[in-house]
Amino acid sequence: MDKITSLHNEGIKKAQVLREARERREQGVTIIDGAREIKRALEAGIIFDKVFYVEGRQDALLKHLAGRRVETVEVSGKVMEKLAYGERHEGIVAIVKTPMLNLKDLKLSAQPLVVILESLEKPGNLGAILRTCDGVGVEAVLVCDPKTDVYNPNVIRSSTGVIFSIPVVCAPAGEISSFLKLKKIKICATTPAAKKLYTQVDLKGAWGLVMGSEDQGLSDHWLTLADMQIKIPMNGTADSLNVSTSAAVILYEALRQRQH
Repeated sequence: MDKITSLHNEGIKKAQVLREARERREQGVTIIDGAREIKRALEAGIIFDKVFYVEGRQDALLKHLAGRRVETVEVSGKVMEKLAYGERHEGIVAIVKTPMLNLKDLKLSAQPLVVILESLEKPGNLGAILRTCDGVGVEAVLVCDPKTDVYNPNVIRSSTGVIFSIPVVCAPAGEISSFLKLKKIKICATTPAAKKLYTQVDLKGAWGLVMGSEDQGLSDHWLTLADMQIKIPMNGTADSLNVSTSAAVILYEALRQRQH
């Protein structure tokens, strides 16, 4: 295909609208910014539709994409500026099929650590939590009542692309809690109202760590079902940490316990 130089090219227009959640949802695709994120999606077996790269770019990633028979399209610098997000663009953008996992698709170990996220709103927080889950070795992330598109390009970027290598499932809270019961995974709810600190409990075994939004916290659904409630000590004015920070603190304590 010839290099695209026109901002009015139909293919470019179709790619641009994928910055809108409704368009991504209707088309069943999402957009990835950055070489590292694209490489991780490729390694995870994500289905690629098309990759746009800035004129003159020649690197191992493009060769790898060509080897996988992914369609690559060269575009001018001005076109790439319209396609890419913000000022940090790396001159390469991919359109991929959105992964659609269901609870029944999950293959878990006998004593898994899974994370349940309720009503998270900020893409940056979700992406940061996914990075922590990847680092800890969480086996699945289950999302209920999300306030943001899980495969939002900003989530992909802030997760550095690991969202594609961790099983992520969106489902109603009731379906997730039924799944946890079926798999005999106990529920650990995080709430400032808890009596026990996260360091005072046993996080080994099959556990589902449930975390909610910073402003609303967890719903009664999870607080009622919880086998255990825990909190992080707060000795200042604030009553809680940023949700991604809280997730990192508790998940690495779980990893510490499991390693010992």
